[in-house]
Amino acid sequence: MTVFVSRRAVLLGIGALALASCAPTGPEPRNVEVADRPSEGGIGGTGIIGILNDPATLSINGLDLAAAPDLEVRDIFGQRQLADLAAGQALNVEAYSDADGMLVAQSIGVTYPLIGPIDAVTDDGFRVLGVEVEVEPGAPIVGPDGVEFVPAPGQQVAVSGVWRDDDVVATRVDLLDTTTTPVVIAGEVKPGQTPDSVRLGTVELALPADAPSPRVGSFVTAIGEPQGGVLSVERLEAGRFAGSVAPLTRLSVEGYLEPITVAPGYAIAGLGHSFDDEAVLDALASSRALYVGPYDGDFRVALGLRLPEGFDARRALLASVGDGFAPEAAVPTR
Repeated sequence: MTVFVSRRAVLLGIGALALASCAPTGPEPRNVEVADRPSEGGIGGTGIIGILNDPATLSINGLDLAAAPDLEVRDIFGQRQLADLAAGQALNVEAYSDADGMLVAQSIGVTYPLIGPIDAVTDDGFRVLGVEVEVEPGAPIVGPDGVEFVPAPGQQVAVSGVWRDDDVVATRVDLLDTTTTPVVIAGEVKPGQTPDSVRLGTVELALPADAPSPRVGSFVTAIGEPQGGVLSVERLEAGRFAGSVAPLTRLSVEGYLEPITVAPGYAIAGLGHSFDDEAVLDALASSRALYVGPYDGDFRVALGLRLPEGFDARRALLASVGDGFAPEAAVPTR
């Protein structure tokens, strides 16, 4: 039997989800109860982390968001406007439901996993700060004039995308027209080569002597200068969501899994969000996927939706579910 699942049920995890097919491994499908959507004025919101698919509709993770025209957008360069957003950028959005059930963005941040000069060009992309960047098929690669460019060593670029282990899969690459742009790396803090050191991806961080070391597993953005194979950190920003006016009670997150040594055995690469211990994720271990579910300090993921590789293919899938879809790729995680 084929079950058709509505767009909002799949992408936001609202209500009871009935699935009639699942991955070859994992539990039998069952109804998964997830948090109710808050009413207007209610406490709690939805945190959305993913790739902007359509700036015109502010579509991210398959969800079309409303936003006030004067809503400011924050990135490492400062404050921006909605009109500055571009397809392929990695966003973190805090949203709440209005009286009609429309998701309304209350804060939007743009995160660049990497900003810096290209070290070398590779078969699949290039390296920045020694980190391998694979440019996925169809990803925009544009200069300040909006014209596509060919990556070359020495060019200063801003890389949008998601982490996959210690590499980045780029969903957009912007050529920067200045040599004074800061060098940036943003991701999950991991143990470094020595007991007292930490790294982001493969990049060791050299912190000021009086600066506390960021917590392993947390998400930070490090700004500094490369020196002797490490990043000499001049500024460190913690967290992805800034200016929250109420606790987040749901998450919608796109990314790749990476193995960890504690239950449930996986985390989303580069993000620092912890699944609860009971999540069942083996069937999604090798896939790029969208994860949705309640959040109470642990991400109690209710569903994983496999996503195709390639910018256009992924956008087409997420756009196609408006009238429902046969969820061969949908995997219950309970």
